[in-house]
Amino acid sequence: WSSDVCSSDLNEHLEASEAERRRAEEALRESEERYRRITEAVTDYIFTVRIEDGHPVETVHGPGCVAVTGYTSEEFASDPYLWFRMVHEEDREAVQKQTSDILSGEDTQPVEHRILRKDDVTRWVRNTPVPHYDTHGKLLTYDGLIRDITERKQAEEALEYERGLLRTLLQSLPDAIYFKDREARFVRVSDSLLE
Repeated sequence: WSSDVCSSDLNEHLEASEAERRRAEEALRESEERYRRITEAVTDYIFTVRIEDGHPVETVHGPGCVAVTGYTSEEFASDPYLWFRMVHEEDREAVQKQTSDILSGEDTQPVEHRILRKDDVTRWVRNTPVPHYDTHGKLLTYDGLIRDITERKQAEEALEYERGLLRTLLQSLPDAIYFKDREARFVRVSDSLLE
C-alpha cells in the first residue's frame, strides 16, 4: 500500500512539474513576443561618446539601436567606425561637421541624414547631440538621440511631389484657374489667369 501511495504522489508531483514547465514556457513565449513588438515599435535610441584629450575614445550604443539600424550594441562596440560607414555617402560631410563642432565646443544642431541599415534598407534619422562638460568647460562625453524619421521624410517627399505636379498643371493649363482660401484670398493661380 505504501508503494502505491508513493507512486501516486510521485505521479502527481510529475504532472504538477510538467504543468509548471508548460506555464513557464508559455510565459517565456509571451515575454519574447512582447519584447519583439516593443523592439519593432522603437524608433529612437541613445548613444554615448566618451571623450579623452579632445578625442572620442569609446561609443556605447543603447539596445534600441537594433530596431533602428539592424546592428546590435555589441557589433557597434567591436567596430568603432561602423556608425560612420553606415551613414549615406552624400550625408557624411554633415555628420562629420556635427562631430567636429561638438568636439570643438561649438553649439550644434540636430542633423538629419540617411543610414544604410544592416539589411541594406536606407532609413532617415535625426541625430540630436547633448554635450556634457566638467566644471572647467572641458568636454567629457556627449549623448546622442537617434530618431528614425523615415516616414516623415517619405511624407514630405510625397507632398513635394504633389506640389510640383500642381505647379506644373497650373503653368501648363490654357484655362484660367485659381484657388482661394476661406477668407476669399487667392492662394494659387494658373499662369493663364496671370496673363
